[in-house]
Amino acid sequence: MNNTSRSWEIVLAGIAFVAIAVYLIGNHDSRPEEPRAPESPEAFTVEPSLPSTIVIDLQNLENLKNLENLSNLKNIENLEQLEFELKNLDKIIEERINTQAEQESVEKSLRMVEEKLQNIDKADYKVQLQNKKIFINKDYNVEEANWTEASPGVFIYRKSLPLGELKAFNLSMGFGNLNIIGEESTQGELTIRATGNVESAKEIRDNLEVVNRVDNEAAYFEVSPGSQSSFSDRVNLEATLKMPKNMKLDASTRGGHINANNLDGEHKLFTSGGHIILDAISGTTEAESSGGHITCDRLNGSAMLKTAGGHIKVSNANADLSATTGGGHIELEQFDGQVDAKTSGGNISAEILSATGPLSFVTSAGNISLVIPQNLSADIKAKGNMVSMEEGFQFDGNKSKTGISGTLNGGGVPLTLSCKYGNVNIAHD
Repeated sequence: MNNTSRSWEIVLAGIAFVAIAVYLIGNHDSRPEEPRAPESPEAFTVEPSLPSTIVIDLQNLENLKNLENLSNLKNIENLEQLEFELKNLDKIIEERINTQAEQESVEKSLRMVEEKLQNIDKADYKVQLQNKKIFINKDYNVEEANWTEASPGVFIYRKSLPLGELKAFNLSMGFGNLNIIGEESTQGELTIRATGNVESAKEIRDNLEVVNRVDNEAAYFEVSPGSQSSFSDRVNLEATLKMPKNMKLDASTRGGHINANNLDGEHKLFTSGGHIILDAISGTTEAESSGGHITCDRLNGSAMLKTAGGHIKVSNANADLSATTGGGHIELEQFDGQVDAKTSGGNISAEILSATGPLSFVTSAGNISLVIPQNLSADIKAKGNMVSMEEGFQFDGNKSKTGISGTLNGGGVPLTLSCKYGNVNIAHD
């Protein structure tokens, strides 16, 4: 076996074990903990299992943090070398899959990962490498469109959806977490997993209504509890939707988190009681939470993010962004584009790489910390209890303790910073 093939097998096997370990030991930072239903004396114990779907982005492996904490796992050897390979895997993909032999080696490695997953979780898995992402999907052997007990205490509903001729997908969850995965496919699939204090598939069918219909342009799914109001208090729901990545999407849940990955189109996401996590999202995005945080990585296009009581964090973005929170902080890292950021009760920190339009940062009760290119051309207005700007900018205008007004590098995009009860600090890269 040549060194290239051996390297791939080590890397891909390592990815699988790292992903499994991260989920099993609660070290997966990017996903909020699923709410648990209250226990009752009659409830039986359900063995822990892996999630229905795991997506590992090979271009964004910094999300797999604290690898040194996994060194006690006897299945992971040469951890330092593995970590190096993980962090450079995007380059490895570009450089090494050039021949039929190398492609076959990768396929062999993926099948090896499937076998190892099956040994750990005693279930069938399908592992795919697509667009620099590893997709790990649990393959439930269940009846189509009917609640089935897949393993003790784990109940599954799965519906396959031919979506090739449709333009939109609408999904409404009465409660539970929602995972959305965009794929290079014309097919779709909705899988709902139910766990908690429930005794049979019949009990779920009697207390949970799943309604679906399809017209000429869109597919509609609605999942809602029946007349027994306490049912949602003792059951955990997790829905996973796989759909064409460029299809229009309107998805909501009234009591859980939303995690969306690899979408390119028009998306509207809403949760009344959870966090929203977006990764590799392009197009037009509207995401709103009534009481949770919103986290985005690799956001492109136009986005409106709004939360009534959480923080907003956006990283590695090239976007026309509107970010509004009623009671949290706003943080932008490695940002290109234009932004309108407002918070009523938190701090704003922003690292701007380039500006294609107006930059506005407003907080009623917090501080603003801004880093911009030294050569940024802007018309600047800043005010606060105390306003400071690092030396080195080509500035023309007026400065005082509480405000700055003038131009940077002859003027250009509007740059506004305003805080009623806080300080403003402006620095360059």
